[in-house]
Amino acid sequence: MATAEISMTVVGGGPDTVAVAVSGELDIHTVGRVESELAGLAGGAKRELLLDLAGVTFCDSSGVESLLRVHERCAARGLRLSLRRVQRLPGRVIRALGVDRAVPCSFA
Repeated sequence: MATAEISMTVVGGGPDTVAVAVSGELDIHTVGRVESELAGLAGGAKRELLLDLAGVTFCDSSGVESLLRVHERCAARGLRLSLRRVQRLPGRVIRALGVDRAVPCSFA
């Protein structure tokens, strides 16, 4: 069985925002790494953690659950989590499970 790949790169932001481009598959095999890295990156944000999901090709329910946990951790620190450029397939899961009602999202 092949291991799912995921990568995260800080792509900028502003004085209060950390923007991160996420690429690959957000699933049960990658969520632990994603949450750990995002927790560290969120430490540099003052107002917002923005995730650019244009490169995410797949997201299962564990990926959605992970995004909600990141959202809760951000909210507890007074930060806003935003999802940008969510692609069609991951977007279907995000919409079906109602994440777009809890987390600001923009869809590609």
